[in-house]
Amino acid sequence: MPRRLQSPSSINMYKQCARKYFYRYLKRLPTKPSIHLVRGSVAHKVLEDFYDLEVDDYDVDIRMTFMQAMIRMLKQYWDDSASQLAKLDMEKEEIAQFYEETQLMLINWFEIFWEKFQKQIKLGLSQSEAFKKVTPKREALYKFMDVGIQGYIDVIEYEGDEVNLMDYKTSKKFKITPEYELQLAIYAFMYHRQHGVMPTRAGIYFLKHGVLHLDVNMDLVKWAEKEIKEIHELTDTSDIDDYPKTITPLCKWRSGQCDFYDACFPKNEPKGLNDY
Repeated sequence: MPRRLQSPSSINMYKQCARKYFYRYLKRLPTKPSIHLVRGSVAHKVLEDFYDLEVDDYDVDIRMTFMQAMIRMLKQYWDDSASQLAKLDMEKEEIAQFYEETQLMLINWFEIFWEKFQKQIKLGLSQSEAFKKVTPKREALYKFMDVGIQGYIDVIEYEGDEVNLMDYKTSKKFKITPEYELQLAIYAFMYHRQHGVMPTRAGIYFLKHGVLHLDVNMDLVKWAEKEIKEIHELTDTSDIDDYPKTITPLCKWRSGQCDFYDACFPKNEPKGLNDY
């Protein structure tokens, strides 16, 4: 049995930098708070809890009701994160700008939701029936001790015979990068292994932009299985020398540095790193 459970995040971190993986998952060194992590966590919670709204069948501006409820959630969860935000080396105006950007991201997502909801209304469903119809399975945990993989799938959508596995991203990118592709492949692997059913698509709600999908097939699932097996082979050691550094601009940049930069370079910075 593999000695530790991996996740899409841990596998991608190893592929980015094995030494970073070592410090994060073996040494368990602390990480620094980040506005991007706070924003991502708040946005995910809003989108998860949005589908717990109670929808009644009466004559109201249901669109505005939905929108106002979503914004109230955002404000509440953002306020709940005050202690984390206070630890950031940021001005209040800068934090407020991130809040406004997050609100715009959620409004972008809402337009996608509203289109799906209206489609069900046009098919003759009541408001509560339509809302229930478009409500996906959320934050589904999959864990397989025998192959050493676990992960939460943000959203599982069932549309007729189709199954879509979806993730939320607040990043500026509007592209399924190799890292995102591997994450989605692992989701497909886990779903297929648990249910014996091949998902139709796996994709990402890029909250700043829109939606992108990958078609799922056995090749994608087999690739994920291969990557999971390989990560266990590569991390079956506790020797730091088996986890080489990958020196790139992600080590240190003008406005910040990797959480583990000081552990990697306790004395002198590697030549040329400040030029990135």
